[in-house]
Amino acid sequence: MVRINLLPVRVSKKKEAGKQQLVLFAVVLAAGLVGNWMWASGRRSELESIQAKLARTKADVAQLDRIIGEVKDIREAKRGLQEKLDVLDRLKAGRSGPVHMLDELATIIPKRLWLRKLEEKSGVMSFDGTALSIDDVSAFMAELKKAKYFGNVELKKTVAKDEKTMKLVEFTITATTRYSEKVEVAEASAAGARPAGK
Repeated sequence: MVRINLLPVRVSKKKEAGKQQLVLFAVVLAAGLVGNWMWASGRRSELESIQAKLARTKADVAQLDRIIGEVKDIREAKRGLQEKLDVLDRLKAGRSGPVHMLDELATIIPKRLWLRKLEEKSGVMSFDGTALSIDDVSAFMAELKKAKYFGNVELKKTVAKDEKTMKLVEFTITATTRYSEKVEVAEASAAGARPAGK
């Protein structure tokens, strides 16, 4: 009987299978490392892109903040300039307004009415005077109400007085003054729209 020793064949098959497993493990490990590197590289480039976008956004926000600051400065400057213009308008109206107002007043006073005292305080004009009749006082008030430099006309008091041979009426009337150029322009255009003789 012939005996064949199969032990070396089995050992060589095991060695061959072990080598194949090692090679397969090395290939899987290399593929894993390459895949990991590619994934990390993709994540890194994505992160860099996001960081670049973030930096651009921050720069845009900083620029917008600068622009907003400039707009606020411009608004403040505009508000300051408007306040100065308003002061100038008031000064201009205060300079020429009383002259025009007195000129208008001279044209509307009835012939049988005399003013003894004319006083203005805080934009309110007070007229103290004497008239021959209450009708003259009423006519004066009606003219004041139509006048462009006066508003809110009110009769404060009337007193009948006997002066030797005449009966007189003493009165006090108040009215607000309107010196503003804007009021003058608005009322002048309104007067221009009115038919003549009214």
